[in-house]
Amino acid sequence: MSNVAILIDAENVLPIFADQIFTHAASLGAVVHKEIYGAAAALNAWVEPVLKYAIRPSLTIRPSKYKNTSDIALVIGAMDLLAGKAEPAPDIVVIASSDSDFSALSVRLRTGGVDVVGMGTDKSNELWRTACTSFVVLQQPSARAAQSRKAEPARPAPERKPEKAPEKNAEKNAEKNAEKASEKAVKITPTHSGRIANIRAFILNQLAAREGRMPSHALFSLLNDLPDYRYDQQRSKRKPLDYLSPETAEPAREAPEAVQEAPQPQQAEPAPAQEPEPAPQPEPQPLEPDPIVLLIRAGAPEDAARKIADICTESTDRRAVYNKLRKVFGTADARKYLQILKEAAGEA
Repeated sequence: MSNVAILIDAENVLPIFADQIFTHAASLGAVVHKEIYGAAAALNAWVEPVLKYAIRPSLTIRPSKYKNTSDIALVIGAMDLLAGKAEPAPDIVVIASSDSDFSALSVRLRTGGVDVVGMGTDKSNELWRTACTSFVVLQQPSARAAQSRKAEPARPAPERKPEKAPEKNAEKNAEKNAEKASEKAVKITPTHSGRIANIRAFILNQLAAREGRMPSHALFSLLNDLPDYRYDQQRSKRKPLDYLSPETAEPAREAPEAVQEAPQPQQAEPAPAQEPEPAPQPEPQPLEPDPIVLLIRAGAPEDAARKIADICTESTDRRAVYNKLRKVFGTADARKYLQILKEAAGEA
């Protein structure tokens, strides 16, 4: 009687074929070696057949998604059998897999005097089939179950009556939806100059609260929650540092409001003309130092100042800003520009 060894590729063959594999292997001779190879997810699906047929599991660890670690482990196990490391030595090796990569392994085993029986689905490559001594096509075991289901009469599904929500719940839901809609309502400053001033003040407050050290992605996240910023971004696409420049901070010229003349009282004697009191003018707010303007005043060309502003926007921390400045302008200019940026942020 021939000795049979079974090697299963758990990542290529489904556990529903386990009974067919072991039934055919038992018809070839005495099964002396049973081993299955695969990663943890594949072996978990084979738990029931492993316990039923006492298969030896061989766990493999894949460093990445597309590595064929299990295939290599199966090849090593087959070569150990050929070298006589397992007793008794098998005369027939059953390889349960539809992978044509085992074709070279089959040829090597047959050269060593061991017959190879391949077992896979009907989608198996012709090269893999001809490389084996014989090949068995695994059949889906669900054919009989499908026929038995057709013989059984179909049970009608129970009718479900549509549930009607009580009127009280509908009223509560309407009130909650109205509250949520009112919470989502946002107020946008009606004038362009007012929106720019609010965005500028918001950025300066955030920088001041963090001593001028704030990652750009954190500033973007906070600005996106500001209604005025979202409204302005739909029209201008400005960068955060652009709101700190004098050109952007300058309020837009708006049309003066029409002044209505007061009606003259009807009196015999004309009343002495009174000069209108001048309206109190708001005191100008001091502007924070602009990094671009300071850099230009320090001797940096306008193009270089713009590049420095972009570096500050794209960098996440002060160290990253300094490293990028060194790459672009050199160590000496990088230190000078970094000091100017600190002065603009109010750190020095």
